[in-house]
Amino acid sequence: MSRWSQLAVVGPVLALAPHLAADPARPPDECPRPAGSEYVVKALRFSDGRSYAFVVTNNGPKPIFSVSIGWGGPPYIEGSVKTEPTNVGSPTGWKGRHLNHPDPRLPKSHSPTHIRYYWVTDDDAMAIAPGRSLSGFSVQLPTPREMELAWLRSRESQGVPAEPSDLPRDPPINDRLPPQPDLTRVSFRVADYARWCGAAVGTVVPDLGAEDGSLRRRENVEPGD
Repeated sequence: MSRWSQLAVVGPVLALAPHLAADPARPPDECPRPAGSEYVVKALRFSDGRSYAFVVTNNGPKPIFSVSIGWGGPPYIEGSVKTEPTNVGSPTGWKGRHLNHPDPRLPKSHSPTHIRYYWVTDDDAMAIAPGRSLSGFSVQLPTPREMELAWLRSRESQGVPAEPSDLPRDPPINDRLPPQPDLTRVSFRVADYARWCGAAVGTVVPDLGAEDGSLRRRENVEPGD
């Protein structure tokens, strides 16, 4: 892997360690099932172009205890200074963060080249019950300036002195990496008790009903209320 590729991917493999119990190792591909209409994830992209809010609806038979955005199937999200979030918001009783991991299409690869946004709860009362929806999941991607600072921090973490004058200028970082993903059209994975074989995967859809630029709070309310 080139030095640039190493610098583009942010977040060491060690970041996964605290979550191994909640998000077990990759099992057989046949376990996750298509979400269909049982599980729906709607996303609102705010006017700044980098902030997103998500609503998860559970029309399935079991409660949902974990949610991943950018995981479950293509399109996946490449990990870089453009996709490491500056903020991951969570509903009450949930914990959210980003996770770096190998490309699931390359099972023999151990380099954490991809990223997803992950939430989990271990509280039965906070899980998304059948017939309910939950809002409060949010992701904010970095500005160009925040990308530059992340790039400098990445160099320093590898023991390379970093100054603003070291930033790539031709072309700048924003032009070197793929564009920030549209999180209203990526994959998702939901699961009961975070067990892979209790998981369903699908594709996020835009929330076209939020015309005023905000999501009405829908924490554990009936769909359509």
